[in-house]
Amino acid sequence: MTDQEGQFLAAVRALLTEAGFTEGEAGAEGIRTVQHARGVMVGWMPEEIRSVRVRRRGPRRSRNVGRNDLPGLRHAFGLALAAAFRNAGFTVETRGDDWLLVVQPEHRPEL
Repeated sequence: MTDQEGQFLAAVRALLTEAGFTEGEAGAEGIRTVQHARGVMVGWMPEEIRSVRVRRRGPRRSRNVGRNDLPGLRHAFGLALAAAFRNAGFTVETRGDDWLLVVQPEHRPEL
């Protein structure tokens, strides 16, 4: 990682902290930041979604709730996260349902 990439990652993490988001430890719930060729990927891994057991009647009485069982919550979180970055002047791209790419300034497309 270059100094510039390290500074950009630090700026992304500082904004997350300033906006009230907590970066999680490996294997635990929370925000994840991952260095990317064009910037920093930011995603959310909530413990509640990965480990909640849902009780049902019938032969399959319980099952694990998967990450796709709460798409509204993930979508709302992604919108809040993107808004925080955009309000601070960052360029943000959606990467699937789970990740945002915060683009480094030199990788922004020219208009």
